[in-house]
This record gives sequence, C-alpha cells and structure tokens, in this order.
Amino acid sequence: MTSTPHPTRVAFITGAARGIGAATAVALARRGFAPVVAVRRPEAAESAAAAVRAAAQPCLVVACDVTDLASVRAAVERTLETWGRIDCVVNNAGQIDPIGHIADTDPAAWAATLASNLTGAYHVLHATLPALLQVQGSVVNLSTGAAHTPREGWSAYCASKAGLAMLTRCLAHEYGDRGVAAYGLQPGLVDTAMQDRIRGSGMNEISRIPKTDLAPPERSADVIAWLAATRPADLRGQDLTVNDPALLARALGTS
Repeated sequence: MTSTPHPTRVAFITGAARGIGAATAVALARRGFAPVVAVRRPEAAESAAAAVRAAAQPCLVVACDVTDLASVRAAVERTLETWGRIDCVVNNAGQIDPIGHIADTDPAAWAATLASNLTGAYHVLHATLPALLQVQGSVVNLSTGAAHTPREGWSAYCASKAGLAMLTRCLAHEYGDRGVAAYGLQPGLVDTAMQDRIRGSGMNEISRIPKTDLAPPERSADVIAWLAATRPADLRGQDLTVNDPALLARALGTS
C-alpha cells in the first residue's frame, strides 16, 4: 500500500459528516491539521470532505462505528497506515434518542445511546491513546449542559453525557502528566439535526426554542480547534462551555 505524504498534524474526528463535526473538520484544517472524518457511512461525508479540501488540507474519510471497538480500531489503523500519526481526537459522535420519560423509553434504545455517547468515546480513546502519547496530543470530548442539569425526557442523553464529562476528567488525571491535553466542551444550543429532533419531540423547554435563536456550528467548531491547537494548560480536564465570555475571548478574540 502506498501512503500519502504525512501531514504535520492529524485530527481524528468522529461523527463528522455534518453539523458540529463537519464544521470542526474545517476549523481544524484552517489551523493546519489534516482531518480524518470518521463516520458510520463514508458516502455521507462527501460534502464535509470537500469543505476540508477547499480549506487547502487533505482529508481522509474512514468508516467508523464508535459502538464497535473492532470498527474503531480498523479506522485508527487506516489513519496510521495512511498518515502515520494522530495529534488530536474530537469525540463528537452521539445521539439523543430515546426522548421520553424513563418508564416510557425502550431499554434497548436507552442502552444504545450510552453505547454511542459514552462507550463509543471510550473506544476511540482506547484505540488512539498510544498514538496520542507519542506526540503529546489533545482530546476534545463534546459535552453538553445536560451533563450537569437534568432535562425532562432526556435521561439517556443526560446520563451518558454526565459519564463522558467524568471520562474527560479521568483522562486528564491519568494522562495529563504524560502530555495528553484533555477537554470537554459544551456547545450550547446549536442549529443541528439533533436540535431538529428535539423541537419535533415537544419535550421540555428546549424543544420550544426557535430555530432562529440557535447558534451556528462554526462557533463551537472554532473553539474546539483552538483547544486542540493551543492546548491551554489551565483549562485541561475541565468541562467548558462555549457560552463563557472569557473562553470566547481567548479562543475567538471576542469580548
């Protein structure tokens, strides 16, 4: 197999076919990373890959089901065979269903959300940490305010994201002194397909927020790229919120 020339820095991004994941791939490309768009259906990532290439960076699309450890390992191996390194991981893949009161939800669907949002992130970290340790890389886990505040009908989402926030802290605790910079980022209310699903459910006050009040995915993507590229020491291990003016001022130069 003939590999392409190795980029200076490589970012492995899950769930990057659209929304925040796709915007993050572009934001990282603009900071000099070659993005790996890791998605369940590679054919769905054509638009994301084209946007990365328009930002003058190569893009590798790999099949990756984060709930399947073998699939994750294969995606990571493909990345290393092609580009030889992984400098950044963005755990963005996730889902919100089932939406409903606990007793009314399907147990299999509830478990599937934990498998995607929490165990999936663990799978990616388990597979990429050897490469990250080689280069003292960075990890950004996509969190949410729902990791810390219960929302009616979102028990699977809230519980899985609360676990992910603790996984971020554990990652920083165990690997921070070995050079891995770990962060959680709460993107707030963003105009994505997940928010379309939330509005359609009619469950809790979040579903009643107009689409026009939602933030574009690019704002969170730019903060993720800043964290990955600059690796601020004072923020490591924290579950940050993009709505923090101090964070935005540092990351985007806003006030």
